[in-house]
Formats: sequence, structure tokens, C-alpha cells
Amino acid sequence: MPRQPQKSSSRLAAKRKLQNTELVDAKKEKLETNSSQINAKDSGDTKDCSVESLTALQKAKIENNRLKALQLRKTKQEAEEQKAANYKKIKQSVAVEVDTGAGFFIDDDATENTDDLDISDLIADEPFVIAGDGQDVECVECCRPFTLSFLRSKFKVNVCDDCHDRETHRLITRTTAKTRYLLKDSDLDKREPILQFVTKKNPRNNYWGEMKLYLESQCHDRAMEIWGSMENIEEEATKRKILSAKSKAKKYDKKMNELKKEVRSSLYKVELSGHTHQYSEETYNEETDEYSKSCITCNHTLTYEKM
Repeated sequence: MPRQPQKSSSRLAAKRKLQNTELVDAKKEKLETNSSQINAKDSGDTKDCSVESLTALQKAKIENNRLKALQLRKTKQEAEEQKAANYKKIKQSVAVEVDTGAGFFIDDDATENTDDLDISDLIADEPFVIAGDGQDVECVECCRPFTLSFLRSKFKVNVCDDCHDRETHRLITRTTAKTRYLLKDSDLDKREPILQFVTKKNPRNNYWGEMKLYLESQCHDRAMEIWGSMENIEEEATKRKILSAKSKAKKYDKKMNELKKEVRSSLYKVELSGHTHQYSEETYNEETDEYSKSCITCNHTLTYEKM
């Protein structure tokens, strides 16, 4: 009797276990079936979309969008380029500038030489004016007659344009003429005959002052009239350099002494005694009834009366 309930309970547990296993298998099979159906549906939709052809309206819309994207990209590139150009201009405007002494400034890293200019750089830009009565003259270089030339029109030199020489007919700035040949403003503007010049826009910036360009041969001749020879000019230039160096050294020493006094004011002794007069023997003036005596060192005269 006690063994019969144990057998029935074990059979019941085995039956329940079998039922649970069958239920799990059924669920797995159902899930696999649903998954395969979903995959088959997705693949069918994709196949339908790829096979379906686009209409003319859709193609036109796609092309329009593509053109808009290209135009937008081009606009952005142009904006970036303009921004870079503006930044470059700003950077150039704040760059270190050097005073050339010729009425304009150049960048510190500029390599262009504007002191000596070839006359051929200006012939194409300057209008010709017939000098004198407009008759033909003989070129001093080739002896051929000519009427118009840059040198004749601007500097009253009878040389045709075909004979101008790069070295002989160089143009120099006003400051170069003054420093190289030690000419003053009066030598250029007032001494007869007044030296001719041409003006040229500043090569660095058109908004800066115009340059005055003189013919170097005429500046050389004017310097010879004043100084006599190049040796005298070099000698005078050397003297001026020495005086300038001495003046700079004197100013430097003065500033250094002032700086030392400010820094070491506690060690600097100020002279407060001043000058002490050393009088000679007194003299008496009968007309004014006054006595006077003079200092031997500074010629100071002291006048007084005696009671």
C-alpha cells in the first residue's frame, strides 16, 4: 500500500515534464516560422523597390537637388576664398613697414629696389610733350634727327628713346639724390637751372604720396658744381657720419647718466654749494660816492655805499 502513491506521483511528474518539452518545441517552431515569413516579406519589398523604375518627375527633382547642392558648395568655397583674401589684406596692412625716406613706406621683407629706376619703365606711361618749337633735333648719342623722346620732353636732354641707356639715364628718388650727392632742397628747387623731375605713383600703394624722380646724370652735374669732385663729396659725407655718430653717442651717454641718477638716486650727491665769488680790491667813485669790487672768475661787480 505505501509504494502505490510513490509510483503515481513519479508518473505524474514525468507526464508534466513531457508536456512542457512539447510546449517549448512548439513555441520554437512558431517563432522560426514567423521569422522566415518576415525575412521573405522584406526581401520581396526590396526586390520590388529596386525593380521599380523612377518617373520623369522624380528624376527631375533628383537632378534639381543635385544642382542645388553643387551651387551651395561653390558658394561656400567662394566665401572661404574671399575670407582668406580679406585676412591676407589685413595682415599686409599691419605688417612692419620701413620708411625709405623717399616719401613712402615699404614692407620689412620687401626686396623691390625703388631708388634707381630704368627710364623704360616710364616711357609707356608718360605722355610726350614737344619741347621747344617742335623742330627736329640731333641725338647726342646716335646723331640722328628726332622730334619726340621721353628725355627731351621731361628732362630737356636731346637723346632719342632708342639710345637711352640703363646706367647713364637712370632715375633716382629725391631722397637718394640728397643723400648720395649731398644736395639740399634749395639745390634742387631754387638753384638755376631748376632740375626737372617726373612723378610716379608709389609702387607699394597707390594711395601713398607720389615719388619725385630725377635724372641721375643731372644730379651728378649739379653736385659737381657745388662740391667740385666726388672726392670732396665723399670727404664731406664721412665728416657728417662722424658728427652724427658723436651726436648719437653724446645723447646715449646723457640718457644713461639720467637713468643712473634715477636708479641710484640715493648714491648720487647733488652739488648745492654753487659758485663763490672772489672779489678784487674795492674802488671808490667820487662822482657817485659809491664803492665797487669785481669777481675775478665771473666778472660780477658788486656796488655799495659806506656810511
